[in-house]
Amino acid sequence: MARRVSPPQRGAFSEDARESLCLLRRNDQTINVVLVALTDAVELEVWADGALRRRLRFLRDTEARKYCDRLTARLFRRRFARALAP
Repeated sequence: MARRVSPPQRGAFSEDARESLCLLRRNDQTINVVLVALTDAVELEVWADGALRRRLRFLRDTEARKYCDRLTARLFRRRFARALAP
């Protein structure tokens, strides 16, 4: 019988830095993609209208940035445009 193993709790890691990679806007929604540096990995947070929609974990910064580029291209096809940061 296989034993189910749960992943370690996220609260044990301390956040080192944050960087907003892109801010996209459409007439009905605003999306902000934030890169979060942790001690052992990086996370990509996708915020839509102020609510956290998705958190993805990557081992390397370059992987997270490539995923952000693919996500941005997909959102451009859905008629989102880059918004100017305030």
